[in-house]
Amino acid sequence: MEKAALPAITLLIEWENAIDVADDWTRKAMDGLARELRSVANRMPQKPRIMYLYNRNAVPAGTVEKVVDSEAPELRELADLEIVPTDDLTYYKLKNYGIARTRTPLAVMIDSDAIPQPGWLDALLEPFSNPEVMAVGGFTRLGHEDFLSRAMALTLIFDLEGDREKTEKRNSIHVNNCAVRTDFFRAHPFPDLQAFKKQCVFWLRGVKKEMGSSVYVRTADAKAIHAPHPGIRFLAWRAWTAGYDSDFVTNHTRTKSHLGRFGYAFVHFAKKMVRAGKRIIVRGDTVGMPWYERPFALLVALGYFTVLLAGQVTSSLSRNFDPLPPFRPMEPVTA
Repeated sequence: MEKAALPAITLLIEWENAIDVADDWTRKAMDGLARELRSVANRMPQKPRIMYLYNRNAVPAGTVEKVVDSEAPELRELADLEIVPTDDLTYYKLKNYGIARTRTPLAVMIDSDAIPQPGWLDALLEPFSNPEVMAVGGFTRLGHEDFLSRAMALTLIFDLEGDREKTEKRNSIHVNNCAVRTDFFRAHPFPDLQAFKKQCVFWLRGVKKEMGSSVYVRTADAKAIHAPHPGIRFLAWRAWTAGYDSDFVTNHTRTKSHLGRFGYAFVHFAKKMVRAGKRIIVRGDTVGMPWYERPFALLVALGYFTVLLAGQVTSSLSRNFDPLPPFRPMEPVTA
């Protein structure tokens, strides 16, 4: 059966994650994107537009261009490619800025270290045939290639291969792999919060509260593999910031009292350890983890969540938070 035509799209790719991960993952991400664009090129009304967005004060000028030219020069033929410098914009702000510059009805977000899998783009765009759908989330799993990355694939928040039904029922969106209607997102951009990585959580809660649950669909067919975190030092930092973020979520969803937040930090720790422990023991085969690695993986999970607990406890005792801001429509940027 002949596949349906696809709409015009803009792909937004931040260059923040690429600073931290191994170059091989960035190359694989570009290769996967090129393969996907090549596979749908004859069904698109025009070349897609790709924007690589980066902080000029963290990434030397010409870096992204050199990587594209050396690893995926085909992207210049398959798409209208733009390399967009910004002044000190970080992850979510880069995505907001990209959509402010977007001219197509739909915008697709994929991270610089996330590898689209075959059929990814078709699956991500298909739900937009329903006019009620304003945002679509894909299925991202964490890549694994050694003991530490296998342990973290079982420990962190991403679902595992085979979690199709669970993935599609989860009330969450991973901004490393999603698509939105441009006009809708301009009216509902990612909020500026006192958190590191929870903007997407409160964004989805806000749009569902305003417009109902039908506004968002998640599909397990739009698969991407995210690069593993680069080493123990990075994971320790990530765990600490995750603890701060967990306290931010607790403050806005459970209790604003310092004592209540302090107490819930230990409940959160226990829940996360139980979940990780079950996955490591029961589902280690999913990431190719042999039985003799699993006790050590439990220790890795314990270390990660202990650092997270320390960050959450510290935040609960020391920080106060402003109320969540309302959605503030963005002004389009001349592109």
